[in-house]
Amino acid sequence: MNTRQRLVSLFFALLLSACAASMTKTEGNAWLESKAGPSSERVAGKWTSSGNWTADWGEGNFIQDGWRFYGYMGSYYVDGALNGDHLYLALSSGKKLYYTAILRKAADGSYSGKATPGVLIDAPGAEDGGVVLINLRRVGN
Repeated sequence: MNTRQRLVSLFFALLLSACAASMTKTEGNAWLESKAGPSSERVAGKWTSSGNWTADWGEGNFIQDGWRFYGYMGSYYVDGALNGDHLYLALSSGKKLYYTAILRKAADGSYSGKATPGVLIDAPGAEDGGVVLINLRRVGN
């Protein structure tokens, strides 16, 4: 096998492994179910991530159902879970899960934390692929 054939083979092997490693919404929802727990937090309504020190994820709008919530944030669909003062997020588009995140409530009522691309954020080595910061502040009442 010549060098060019080896490089092409390596490229396709890496491409296939990347496709196999991508997570689905089903996997994200199973993770969220394992995280959901007692919480008195109310997150239904509009939120924003713009105008602060983190990435601009866009505006969010959530509907809460017990310890779970759903909605949109920017261009992502959000499935979420509450547990105490923590939010657990799975951000997806179509069937593909792009980010998972853990946020904690701050004294001012906002939530701050980090997200990891393509893996469960609390999995061993998850942060090796990089993290993106998230800060959510409620819009209006």
